[in-house]
Amino acid sequence: MIASQLPRNLADLAAILGLSESELVKLAEVAEHAYNRYPLRTRKRRPRWIEAPKPFLKAVQRRLLETLLYQAHPHEKAHGFFPGRSILSNATVHTGKAWVLSCDLKDFFPSTKQLMVDYVLRRFHGFEQTARAVILGLVCRGGALPQGAPTSPHLANLAFLDGDEQLSDLANAHGLAYTRYADDMTFSGDSLPDDLEDQIAAIVVPIGYRLAQAKTKRMGRHQCQKVTGLVVNDGVKLPRAQRRRLRAIRQDLDTRGMDFALARSSYRSAAELAGHLAFERMVAVAR
Repeated sequence: MIASQLPRNLADLAAILGLSESELVKLAEVAEHAYNRYPLRTRKRRPRWIEAPKPFLKAVQRRLLETLLYQAHPHEKAHGFFPGRSILSNATVHTGKAWVLSCDLKDFFPSTKQLMVDYVLRRFHGFEQTARAVILGLVCRGGALPQGAPTSPHLANLAFLDGDEQLSDLANAHGLAYTRYADDMTFSGDSLPDDLEDQIAAIVVPIGYRLAQAKTKRMGRHQCQKVTGLVVNDGVKLPRAQRRRLRAIRQDLDTRGMDFALARSSYRSAAELAGHLAFERMVAVAR
């Protein structure tokens, strides 16, 4: 879809999404209540709350993302949730470096407020006011991006584009590499300034975000350097424990079959296991 064909008004937007104008407006009005909210338990004490859109709203959000929102590209340093980029492309940038700094943006999606999203829709897509209001109703909840909607990661990437640009300039000024995968920012190089975390905070705080200071890690070459879950000391590898687990599962598959292998693993389905094995092969090829 070329720029001149992008929808600007409500009628064009409704046609692209396969709904009438009245249906689209009504959906935007009730979308706030079309979510299931549940906690995602992790190793942390505080669970992460997921706001999952119900099937029809999710389908409309997915179509909006794929047909329209993906027309705007995030910053080249942003590797999450955009076709052709991944945790693997994010980690590869930081291989073989003397020092790696990993730091997180606290509450990344809830911190991306509706006003930021409105600016994204004006800046990158030029939607008219009525169309923007409807889109905001479809993709925001409680005045921010919900964690669980398919549109949230890409819109957050676009909202953080100026932050990525400033952080990239900061990295260049110190001879460092910089990437970001969702809320996970990574810097690497021969040495790290003592006050690098303060310089990062000075960039992200004025644009509406905060650092999760407890998650910041400086990793020297003598340590296991992990970037988005992958070890980058010498090429890109899965962590040793994960490699061992997958090796044992492959042995079970070869000798006892899928049912036995799944029963002995932590994976819930053959499809989930196949995905992890495929990712293992992709990482191996990347080395």
